[in-house]
Amino acid sequence: MKRTHSKVASLRKRIKAVQGRAKFVGIIYLLGALALLAAGVYFPILVGTCISDGAFLPVLTCYQPLVAFVGGDIKANLADQEMVLNVAVSLFYIFMVLALVFNALRSIAKLGWLFKRRASYTNGFNRNMYAMDDMGKRFSGSLAAIIIFNLLTYLVLGGATISNYAYIVLGAGLAIHFFAGLIGGTVTLFTTGDTIEEEPREYGLFTYFVRNVIQIAAVGAIIYFLVPQSVLADGIGKVLAKEFTKDLLPAAIELVAWLCILVLIKHATAATEFNRDCMDGAGMKNFAVFSFLTALAVGGLIALPYLGIVAATELNMSYVYVAAIAFVAFLLDCIIKSRNSKVDYDDMGIEEYFRENSEMRYNNTII
Repeated sequence: MKRTHSKVASLRKRIKAVQGRAKFVGIIYLLGALALLAAGVYFPILVGTCISDGAFLPVLTCYQPLVAFVGGDIKANLADQEMVLNVAVSLFYIFMVLALVFNALRSIAKLGWLFKRRASYTNGFNRNMYAMDDMGKRFSGSLAAIIIFNLLTYLVLGGATISNYAYIVLGAGLAIHFFAGLIGGTVTLFTTGDTIEEEPREYGLFTYFVRNVIQIAAVGAIIYFLVPQSVLADGIGKVLAKEFTKDLLPAAIELVAWLCILVLIKHATAATEFNRDCMDGAGMKNFAVFSFLTALAVGGLIALPYLGIVAATELNMSYVYVAAIAFVAFLLDCIIKSRNSKVDYDDMGIEEYFRENSEMRYNNTII
């Protein structure tokens, strides 16, 4: 005869299952952050730069441009465009490694919270979930750092050779991003008021998975079409040579576009789309806002020849593609949203609604 379980036993079992899921995802994020640190230190993502000629461990040579710059005549070195760019590349790599180390250490520091089982007065049974969320931010920060700093290096140098390791690191990073994000999005919240209650996820994950796939595809396409047309390196060269003319305007507008694109990269590689608050989650409007701004900035690049500011013989179709992709991504981000809630609020009384919301605001606070 099948044994019936009490409500307390069932709740305890459910809490244990949810905490186990949070622990699993947290460990995946930790291993991912450590793997990205190892990859950033060991693999040459870009080949042909001042810190990597294809050999492994570029971390061993990243300081050499800085030593050469500081060890010589600094005033004369500032006039040497190649040396200044090498210093920029060196700094980009050092900042990337520091970000990877910081994120890995912060993830390790969260292991104590990740494996807590007993409830605390402040955080209830949610410490594992909070730790998982923080470790997800650390992993996402590492993935974004590798992409952003290598992209900046590529742009500053006016081109470099992308190694096969770059595609391996990017593919593995995105695989972890989706795998852990989809599982982590199912980790629910427990509120502790008069009773312990599980707060179910209001909407399913599929819509947000589709949104994130579109975001990553859009960012990849924007970078693919915009990088070959980049005049940023030429603009930097003119600034270093103190040639301040109207020809700098395209580089300045492009810089604005790239700043917006960096925000898009950060959002697309983060776990923001899989948050438990769905469209009400923090940062959910970032992609729509900055994709629209990217379209405007690139639209400005398209308009410059027609305003007589720069000379051009024909329409730059790559700019048109980038502006179109960014605008379509903006539209899709505004259109693709959850429609049907999985939680039924029809039978909830007004007093119960306000009581539960006040309890959630108190019990979900991290102190």
